[in-house]
Amino acid sequence: MRKILISNVLLILLSYPTINANAQVKISNSSGVINTDSVLHLENSANNKGFLLTRLALQATNAAAPLSSHVAGMIVFNTATAGTAPNNVTPGLYYNNGSQWVKMTTKSPQPGDIKNGFQSADHNGWYLLNGRAVSTLAVNPRARATALGFAANLPDASDRYLKSTSGADTPGTSAGANSFTLAQTNLPNFTFSGSTNTTGSHTHTYTDNPQNTAANGVVSGTNNPVSNTASIDTNTDNAGAHTHTLSFSLGGTSQPVNLIPNNIITNVFIYLGN
Repeated sequence: MRKILISNVLLILLSYPTINANAQVKISNSSGVINTDSVLHLENSANNKGFLLTRLALQATNAAAPLSSHVAGMIVFNTATAGTAPNNVTPGLYYNNGSQWVKMTTKSPQPGDIKNGFQSADHNGWYLLNGRAVSTLAVNPRARATALGFAANLPDASDRYLKSTSGADTPGTSAGANSFTLAQTNLPNFTFSGSTNTTGSHTHTYTDNPQNTAANGVVSGTNNPVSNTASIDTNTDNAGAHTHTLSFSLGGTSQPVNLIPNNIITNVFIYLGN
């Protein structure tokens, strides 16, 4: 395998118009070892130069132009803002996957983004949602918090789950509870009923009226339900089959129902920048 050390770009253009595919090429302004795993090794001893990619104006992500066709692995810097969604392009680095251009981006947090973390304090523009006064924040984070609608305090996420808005509630407000107590209206409409056993032998006392008098509660001239005239108080027969109504308590004590499932504890942060 040939190893070519080139200290001047012009030299490679003049001396090596074509280079064997198996060659390793190093472009540098100083001598040094070529990285054996590279096809092309760029180096600048002063560490003050960069690699400038081809700059061209793409037309759309699904259009190869200005190239003649899509080439998987092709990387360019697009300078144009063109096309219509979802195939529009904006300035930035793009690579080609063989059928379309794909923009290379890294997601950076935006003010108002929320995250859970095991960190215990503010860090890198992320602020703990602990209900603190917005006035205690630095100037820039304070302005961003105000723009998000937090005029007085940041929300307090302590011991709370995050819930998406329904549209009728306001982001940042606290709601809900860790437990609830059932009321009668929460129970099904069910009636308990029953009766005593008909085989229970017992008697009932009643007052017998020996005379048809108003004083004895019987209108004169009516039939007198007299069982005997020897006694005013007597008992019914103990073999009379009949029933009695009853009622009983369910024994509840209105103990609240716990709503907290198994969980793992984290802190909640909001991104307000530095």
